[in-house]
Amino acid sequence: MLRYSLNRLLSMLPLLLGITLISFAMMHLAPGEPSVLGQQFNPKVSAQDVERLREYYGLNEPLHEQYWHWLKRLVVLDFGHSLSGDARPVLDKIMERLPVTLWVNVLAILLIMLVAIPVGVLSAVHRDGFWDRSMTVLVFIGFAIPSFWLGLLLMLALGVNLDWLPISGIHDYDWRQMSLWQQGIDFLQHLLLPVFVSAIGGVAGMSRFMRSGMLEVIRADYITTARAMGYDDTSIHYKLALKNAILPIITLLGLSIPGLIGGSVIVEYLFSLPGMGRLFYEAILARDYTVVMGITVMGAVLTLLGNLLADIAYAWADPRTRHGVAT
Repeated sequence: MLRYSLNRLLSMLPLLLGITLISFAMMHLAPGEPSVLGQQFNPKVSAQDVERLREYYGLNEPLHEQYWHWLKRLVVLDFGHSLSGDARPVLDKIMERLPVTLWVNVLAILLIMLVAIPVGVLSAVHRDGFWDRSMTVLVFIGFAIPSFWLGLLLMLALGVNLDWLPISGIHDYDWRQMSLWQQGIDFLQHLLLPVFVSAIGGVAGMSRFMRSGMLEVIRADYITTARAMGYDDTSIHYKLALKNAILPIITLLGLSIPGLIGGSVIVEYLFSLPGMGRLFYEAILARDYTVVMGITVMGAVLTLLGNLLADIAYAWADPRTRHGVAT
């Protein structure tokens, strides 16, 4: 298992390098840059001032030299300074916002697993029954509803009309006067709606995959043999079939991480959460190259780590995987 994990980790380095190269090129190919935007909003800025800004930030250098300088700093975890007015270190801005994004995405993944797996298993076990048909309808509704529209409906219903849950931020204005226990409850209340909106699409898709995987395993020959040997349905479904049916779900969970991180932009902006997604959106509008690239690299690292954990979990559940790769 250790050798397999190290091989997977080393194979991610060229992939990460490719992601940085493509992201750097696409960002610089986009029209506009910080110095030009500053001139547009301040008519007193002359062309000489713009050129001095470009020279100060290194934007007048060829793209391959800019990329090489940025990559050398990246190796020592130096993401540079923001090109916005505060000129703060990019790493400080990211680490300030990263915990909120991690909380939303980790809780969303846990919610997806806790809901989608039982729903999919029960739908397969009670195929074409009332439960299966009801869940099919709800799943298609979950697929069809846009996340931002669902978020606005929940904010209006639960936050504005009923005043049950907060609809913006991560804590109340009097958060510092609360006890530690009250702060934790307040934090979870603020994350409840964003986590639900982030997870609803994943629950719908994952439950369908779990249902189809469970149905395929139930039809397998060894399940038929187990029934002939006198095993009861509970043992067959939840001991024999479930472990094999859940293998594709482990892979899909790893592949769903990029979608969750990408969806953080919408969710965080909708609920005014101070996370990486909102920072990313604001940096794109300001053409803040260093912040955009720093968040891109951080998101890529989190995505690759999520896929690595999924591969390790898959290899643990199915020993044939790691033995085949190791040899």
